[in-house]
Amino acid sequence: MSSKYDKYIHNPQHRKMTMKSDKSVIFDGLWIDNVTLGYDFMMGHQFVRKPFKGDNPCHTHNFQEFLAWYGSNPDDPDDFGGEVVLYFGEEMEKHVFTRPTIVSLPPGLPHCPLEITRVDRPIIQIEIMLVGQGGTREPYFEKDKGFNPMDVMNFEVL
Repeated sequence: MSSKYDKYIHNPQHRKMTMKSDKSVIFDGLWIDNVTLGYDFMMGHQFVRKPFKGDNPCHTHNFQEFLAWYGSNPDDPDDFGGEVVLYFGEEMEKHVFTRPTIVSLPPGLPHCPLEITRVDRPIIQIEIMLVGQGGTREPYFEKDKGFNPMDVMNFEVL
């Protein structure tokens, strides 16, 4: 039976992204995009089960993004059990997170690469982008100009 409120309920797609070079998994979770929602918002959610390093160079975009990592222990929200490394700015300032963390990335802030260096037990990773069809993603350094994620990653809907 359908309802007048069905348009507000969505089931995210299961998406998987792997590196073409070594088939390592960098995203295997649920994803919903702005086209499905009809709103300038996209979100990915996954359980990270083992370390990974994406081949994503330092870049900027014209929209707000949030990255979050949480532990998976429902009895202790502070129990993280992993290590995340993320770089910021033209200086490539290194930040290491070993506890639950939310990172706010305003438009224009250079960031990445991102690496999950240790996973003792599954880590919850959430990515939220406040963007619609006009979103841009530009490599920050001249040496990375022309980088296209499609060239280095496989994208699958499962």
